[in-house]
Amino acid sequence: MSTQKKPVGDLTRTARAKAHLERLDEAKGKRLVVDLDAEGRMALEGLLEAGYADSQKGVVIKALVGAAKTSKKKA
Repeated sequence: MSTQKKPVGDLTRTARAKAHLERLDEAKGKRLVVDLDAEGRMALEGLLEAGYADSQKGVVIKALVGAAKTSKKKA
């Protein structure tokens, strides 16, 4: 007879992904999948190297929020 305990928590990628998407939904967030062309990739990498944000996600969020604020000022 085995005395091993069953692991607790999400055991598969599917379960973890589902939990992540549920948390994202609760936070009123949105998953975004983006394919960048060479120019966009170079811009993203350049902003990361310059310290614009700590992660790719941070760069995208900061750029989107900044662009939205600029757009509102022009309107």
